[in-house]
Amino acid sequence: MNPSPAADGLTVRRADLSRSEPPRWAWALRLLLGYLNLLIGAEGVGKGTLVAWLIARLTRGDLPGDLRGTSVGVAVIGDEDSFDGVWVPRLHAAGADLSRVVQLERPDGGFVNLREDRDKLTRVAKAEQLRVFLFDQLLDNLGFGVDDWRQKQVRDALQPLRAFARELDIAAIGSLHPNKHGSDFRQLVAGAAAFNAVSRSSLLLALHPEDPNRRVLVRGKGNLSAAPTALEFQITGHTFRANGHTFDVPVAQAFEDGDLTVDDLVGEAGTTREHSKVADAGEIIEALLPRDDAWHPAKSIYAACAAEDIDERTVKRAKQRLGIEHRRAKTFQAAAEWRWPPTQAPLGPIGMSVPTVPSVPSNTQDTQDTQDGKNERPEYDPSGSDDEQVVITLSGDNDEALVADILAEFPGSSVMA
Repeated sequence: MNPSPAADGLTVRRADLSRSEPPRWAWALRLLLGYLNLLIGAEGVGKGTLVAWLIARLTRGDLPGDLRGTSVGVAVIGDEDSFDGVWVPRLHAAGADLSRVVQLERPDGGFVNLREDRDKLTRVAKAEQLRVFLFDQLLDNLGFGVDDWRQKQVRDALQPLRAFARELDIAAIGSLHPNKHGSDFRQLVAGAAAFNAVSRSSLLLALHPEDPNRRVLVRGKGNLSAAPTALEFQITGHTFRANGHTFDVPVAQAFEDGDLTVDDLVGEAGTTREHSKVADAGEIIEALLPRDDAWHPAKSIYAACAAEDIDERTVKRAKQRLGIEHRRAKTFQAAAEWRWPPTQAPLGPIGMSVPTVPSVPSNTQDTQDTQDGKNERPEYDPSGSDDEQVVITLSGDNDEALVADILAEFPGSSVMA
């Protein structure tokens, strides 16, 4: 039964098993056709070398999967590496059919925009018979003003790419760098969790933990099949001459199956995530808090961290470690405001003498976390004993907003002018 328009203008598709097909793979169990796939790898680990090998296999039709036996066209989108100076020599060394590889870019030199350029991508894909699109780096193609830490913004920005891949049955590969810290694969994917949520297959490329001369590729997330075995390989140099020049480029070779898992490469499963959570919060703060000496509301930062399952206390710990300054806005709501410390930070309007505050449990990372930076209030854990009180003495001119905030944060405390 064909889709039919409903009275309210929506399309109705009734379930029909005769239309169903199993997932199809550009690379068996690793890269799906019709979906967005991710390739995560730190700078310098060899993503470009692996991708050159992958593209070469696709253009020759000898990669395991549903495209085996068919030479397909591949598009490279991105300017992290020169196409003529870096990509083409690597592809040649990897044995690619260069006539089947194209670079796509805007005439004005700007980044291809997934939403604005979707129709253009569709026309080029059909004209050039392209089945695989590499976006290197994917962040560059989200569009102007898209905050890669915002879940909804990322999902909206990626929607045209998802529809494009589904419509043309192509494999879209988005290259991303990892976060600096992460105790599981989800935390390792940079930016909002929506990147990994939208991807149907996410791969991680990393150094072999026991052999620095080898690389390991594992699947960190996959919705539509059992996980494939790890793939190990090494990178060696290859020299050739062309156009009167000598090229020395890396090539991937000596591929073999391995027994490592994503947990072996990211971190042991079940270990504490306290440190990595603080580090993740710090990266969000660095991404969202402008370095312009001005005060900015902290509410949006707390919201971005909450979207990544980072609680408020952990955010405050990260704020302290970064040395972020803190104050309450002089408004009726007295919302929290943050800023990076100026080169010569002025002294606050009041001095604070702070007696002992409830201690931090012994399993925290750093006992210094009980207090914020210079001239800031200590962070009180309201889960402590109800009988404890904190007495804070203020000297100098009173700031009514700050006094009210202290009383609200330290229940049962007394304030003396």
